[in-house]
Amino acid sequence: MPSNSEASLRAVPPRRFFAELSIRAYLMLLIAAVLVPMLVLAAVLGWHYGDAERRTIEAQRVDVVNNLVHLLDRDVEAMAGFLGGISLAPGLQVGDPEVLRAAASLAREHGFQSLAVFDRTGRLMAAVPSDRKVTADAAGVAAIVAGQRVHVSDPQPGADGQPGMFHVSVPVVRDGQVAMVVSGGAALQRLQQLFAEAGLRQAWRAGIVDRDGVIVARSVSPDRLVGVKAQEPLVQAVQSGQASGLFDVVSRDGIEMKNSFQRSKVSGWTASVAVPTKVIEQPFRDTAVLLAVAALALVLIGLLQAILVGGAIAGAVRQLGAAVVAFASRNEVVLPPWTVRELRDVLRVIESTAAMGWRKPGDRER
Repeated sequence: MPSNSEASLRAVPPRRFFAELSIRAYLMLLIAAVLVPMLVLAAVLGWHYGDAERRTIEAQRVDVVNNLVHLLDRDVEAMAGFLGGISLAPGLQVGDPEVLRAAASLAREHGFQSLAVFDRTGRLMAAVPSDRKVTADAAGVAAIVAGQRVHVSDPQPGADGQPGMFHVSVPVVRDGQVAMVVSGGAALQRLQQLFAEAGLRQAWRAGIVDRDGVIVARSVSPDRLVGVKAQEPLVQAVQSGQASGLFDVVSRDGIEMKNSFQRSKVSGWTASVAVPTKVIEQPFRDTAVLLAVAALALVLIGLLQAILVGGAIAGAVRQLGAAVVAFASRNEVVLPPWTVRELRDVLRVIESTAAMGWRKPGDRER
């Protein structure tokens, strides 16, 4: 059996952790119990808010590339519609030079720089102006004869310092068969206006590449990069045959970008919109900074409250101890005017007890 000393040791209740804490520590724990759930909830809500903002930017990026492709198709369809209209002129179908010159003059008013007519074998029948002749391959005569409704050529370099061009070709149908092909050439600068209409935001970048991945229009530095091969990830996206998709890339000037691309069904060209990664992640950073500042402010306010309130309570407890000693010594106790109300109530009880001679409830009068 255990000895009496061992039994007495075991009978001593263990010391509680909270018994070692001061009043200030208790108040800090109380404030932490209130603040921590609030901060966790704020962090969760902030994360969802930042994620929603990021998804919004990504959705807008996809919307802009959709708009860009839609505008490109609209422009090409408008050019094809004009060419289809003039192709119905009887004089044009027989190759009348006067009619061709009149049609070319009208075409220039609609943004065309040149006009050419081919027979179904690819022989050039007439071209205006004569110094800007286009080949049958560039005009897509074989594709039009095979049944293609509209053909958009790859970019063609300009001669003698002239700007590069692209050609839109449509068939001239006679007796249900393609008799001729009318092709109109337009400057690549025509495509630059599409970026502003597509709703491109500041710091975003966009471009249009042909079927080989060569840049035909670009929102940033077009004079330097039009006619240059696009970066490898976009070239791979073009060659993959996918209608649309996403990829990440580092720009030529070293900025991390998130790209979305979409292929045009009319021209076969591909539009791409790139957004800097830091722009997409900006909502998360802003939310994190805001939460950090708010959490720091709340913690500092909580600590200040704990120090002030804890100091006041600790001071009141010390006053209570001094008052008890004074009463026990039969000395007069003078309390400062800022004494806590509850302390005054306790002191009244002590004073009443002292006045009764500190008698115990079980004592009998003798």
